[in-house]
Amino acid sequence: MHLSASESLSFLLIRSFPILFCLRPLENTAIMITPIKLAFLLLTLTATATAAPKAKRRNYLLTPHAKAVARICTVVVTNTSICCKTLKHVPTDDPIELIRALAAATESSVKRSVTFLSDIKPKHKSNATAAAAIYSCEKNLNYALEDFAEFWNATGKDVTTLAHNYFTCKKTLMSIMGYHWTCLDDIDEKNLLREVETGISVGKNLSSNTFDVFNGLKTIFKSFGIKVKLNEEDTSPQPPPLSNYYY
Repeated sequence: MHLSASESLSFLLIRSFPILFCLRPLENTAIMITPIKLAFLLLTLTATATAAPKAKRRNYLLTPHAKAVARICTVVVTNTSICCKTLKHVPTDDPIELIRALAAATESSVKRSVTFLSDIKPKHKSNATAAAAIYSCEKNLNYALEDFAEFWNATGKDVTTLAHNYFTCKKTLMSIMGYHWTCLDDIDEKNLLREVETGISVGKNLSSNTFDVFNGLKTIFKSFGIKVKLNEEDTSPQPPPLSNYYY
């Protein structure tokens, strides 16, 4: 039976909705997983496939990889497209590896943001206020990169370590996300703000997406049948008691 392009897309959406409707919203998080959002997410996943020749086209939406990516990205609160596009070309269906790949892509994007800020310094050096704002932003994003070292140490090499350090992972990702907002909050001049916001947008959006994924890890694990308890206690190294400094 031959179907038109629109009929084929409708068929794929209908076939795929049951998989995504099994996901529940995050506990204590206001997330509305609506049919419109799911349709947009699925359209994003298939967007690049539509450009392929008809003879070579495959129903990517029905592959295990597409379903794994959808289960992960559907917990993103706003704009799932960057999550889908980032993970679409990661060659694994393993949810833990996909989640790690999203975090790795975020770190790489933040590094590119730092390079961008370094590159625009010369043209703004005559404006002391702009130069100071760029320097402050660069400093904040370097702090974010330092936090990635703690994040990778917390995630470890296996799901058991990740689950044990779950709260620490979330806390670190929130810190990384916060450095991006601090960077932009320090810029008053509108044109400079627009330039910097555009230049660091991928890293900022990916850091937000990665936090959402970790915040929704319980939902994601349940959808994959991963049975492990996520530790909500802080496991990051703590400074010694203040009394230690007096003896």
